[in-house]
Amino acid sequence: MTSQSFNNNELSQKLRGLWFLESFIDVLDDGSVVYMMGEGATGYIHYTDDNWMTVQIMGSDRQPYDTGIMTGGSDQQLIQAAATYFAYAGRYETNDAAQTVTHYLDYCLIPNWIGSSQLRYAQFSENDTRLSLTTDPMTFNGVVHKPELNWRRQSA
Repeated sequence: MTSQSFNNNELSQKLRGLWFLESFIDVLDDGSVVYMMGEGATGYIHYTDDNWMTVQIMGSDRQPYDTGIMTGGSDQQLIQAAATYFAYAGRYETNDAAQTVTHYLDYCLIPNWIGSSQLRYAQFSENDTRLSLTTDPMTFNGVVHKPELNWRRQSA
């Protein structure tokens, strides 16, 4: 992380606090929209005063295990549970000029992402009570994807 890390810049101050997920979409290059974890996905992202962050997103179609213990699901139930949940945590830094936040992943459901950095473009609306985080476009199997996560600030 750069020397700019952990500054109290404007973007960092605007991000701080708890935000609840409104939508997690993927806008494809043809303009169509895919709801990445279902239209009713829920979750939150939390940015702390000391530049830590965590995000938890839960799909809308999660099914309970056959038994109530943590490892009580069948192999298929365990696969479905992992496929309908997304989480990571770590430090973050912001860049006011670019209006970006970079998440440095210390913990992640996806093992390959641990140690990575995830760049997000931040846009605020409605008196800074709404936050949209987007990524650079990504191409998979010849299709351009642009994920967009929309959040609302926790009200006091």
